[in-house]
Amino acid sequence: MRTAKHEKAYRKYNRGSDQADCAFCSVDIGHTQFVDSTQHFKIIRNTFPYALWDSQGLTDHLMVVPRRHTDRLDNMTDAEKIEYVDILSQYEKRGYSFFARAPQSITKSILHQHTHLIKSDGRIKRFVLLLKKPLIRIVR
Repeated sequence: MRTAKHEKAYRKYNRGSDQADCAFCSVDIGHTQFVDSTQHFKIIRNTFPYALWDSQGLTDHLMVVPRRHTDRLDNMTDAEKIEYVDILSQYEKRGYSFFARAPQSITKSILHQHTHLIKSDGRIKRFVLLLKKPLIRIVR
């Protein structure tokens, strides 16, 4: 979940984005989102971070992004796969959870494969979820 401010900015960004231009391919050393890199991957800061994850507040929201443009994990070479798991294990040791959507997910907005690295503050948040439409409809 994003804050209302981040969600509004995210929707505006997606309306103006051209899928032919990959937002992740252009991020590299010197870019405001750039955090770190390895031979096959870069670690970047999420421009539109989640505010809640597993009902906890977040302290950090990064992403692992392959340097080579690909939309799915199964297109990775063996060397890339090994490095990918190594990166995830390093961040897991530092208290990060990770999450990635399948390429065909309707909620995936950038087709370049990316895995979210999410660090929570460890405190359960109470919140109310307001829905514009009911989750289920009872038909009799």
